[in-house]
Amino acid sequence: DAVEVDCSSRSNCRELCEEEKEQRKVASLKAKASRSKEANIYSPLTSFITAETELHDIVGDLEDCVIVGLHTCGDLAPSTLRLFNAVPEIKAVCSVGCCYHLLSEEHEMHEEGTQGTWGFPLGRYLKEEGWFCGRNARMAACLALERVAVGQMLPTESLFYRAVLQVIVEECYGIKRSDRNIGKVYSKSSSFLDYVRISLKKLELDESKISDSLVLEYFEKYKHRMNELEAFNMLKVVLGPCIEVLILLDRLCYLKEQENIAWSGLVKLFDPIKSPRCYAVVALKK
Repeated sequence: DAVEVDCSSRSNCRELCEEEKEQRKVASLKAKASRSKEANIYSPLTSFITAETELHDIVGDLEDCVIVGLHTCGDLAPSTLRLFNAVPEIKAVCSVGCCYHLLSEEHEMHEEGTQGTWGFPLGRYLKEEGWFCGRNARMAACLALERVAVGQMLPTESLFYRAVLQVIVEECYGIKRSDRNIGKVYSKSSSFLDYVRISLKKLELDESKISDSLVLEYFEKYKHRMNELEAFNMLKVVLGPCIEVLILLDRLCYLKEQENIAWSGLVKLFDPIKSPRCYAVVALKK
């Protein structure tokens, strides 16, 4: 009898242990489910956004929200402002733009029959004035005056290599404009000759058309003008903020023109040395 009681006791103990394990398992699953719901508040989604994008197609249960763009590239910045104005559920916007050189311009030369919603200008005033910056001016707007002011100089030699390469491509290959991008070749090159050879491959141009000696002749011909190039680029650095402010004020003017906006302004969010594109276009709806 004593043995039977002992077995029964052990059996009950095992049952209790199993029951306790099951309870703990259920509790753990519930806790994980709760944490999962909280984590799912953030849900990453990749989509190509334009001013015509229907946000309701992307976010099914779109409710009152704020649209935030941290370093929105090119036309994405003006697109966020247009969406903010057009979508009633978006109650506020905070947009920090970047990559002004990738902005499309209404008064730029476009292919015949091309139509679209351009990134610049946004506001009525500059539109009526037919204002046009051009890629070179927009490139200058991307430079970092504050960084240069504290001693972070421009990469003069790499800019010089790029300038001489352009002369070679124009004079030896008859190409004045190309949509191809050579990327960051300078850091991978051991010399100017190496830089040119790598670049020609990336541009898919016939390397045999130009000898090593001719490449070096071009370098020797223009190397005394490197100081001129540095001075020119420093001038661009100084004038760059003027172009950037023009673009930002145009975006602000666009918001000021809208009747449903309660407040709008430019807000400096970041240290320009750490983040040169430091101004946000901020607005609240009525």
